Amino acid sequence: MSDIVYTLKLVIMGDEGVGKSSLIVRFVENKFSAEYISTIGVDFLVKETKLENNNKAKLVIWDIGGQEQWKAKLNLYLKGADGGVVICDLTRPASGKSVTSWVEALKKHAGEVPYIVVGNKVDLKRKISKKDFNEIEKGHLHFESSAKTGEVVEQFFKEIASQMIQKKKG
Repeated sequence: MSDIVYTLKLVIMGDEGVGKSSLIVRFVENKFSAEYISTIGVDFLVKETKLENNNKAKLVIWDIGGQEQWKAKLNLYLKGADGGVVICDLTRPASGKSVTSWVEALKKHAGEVPYIVVGNKVDLKRKISKKDFNEIEKGHLHFESSAKTGEVVEQFFKEIASQMIQKKKG
């Protein structure tokens, strides 16, 4: 029996500078660059990944720029998404406070799709405590990750892919 391949639109959201692009590049290419390059609007990367039960996910990853000027186009970027990852920077408390507004935008423009919350930069001195991080969007799955070290990156991408497939199957 051949593997089933699910093509899924995954949107990655969060404030400017939280490490969205770095986490995506770590997952897709297993690379990290400390150089900061701001995403203009939206960028796309694709990766096929093997999951449990002979499923494969072809993730079409939308890397959405976090700057204020791109928020006016969120409806276009989020429409048709199968799931989302909302990222905050564990060294910047303000980015944690923004998670709820990103989740609200996802729900408004994509509907009730699966999403997870990721705290990035766990390798640095954190300014959002574990307790406070787990209070953000309480009841949803949380991951603490590092684009620099690669810690938990593949795990959270595979988890959201599995959730999206489960939702598609009904």
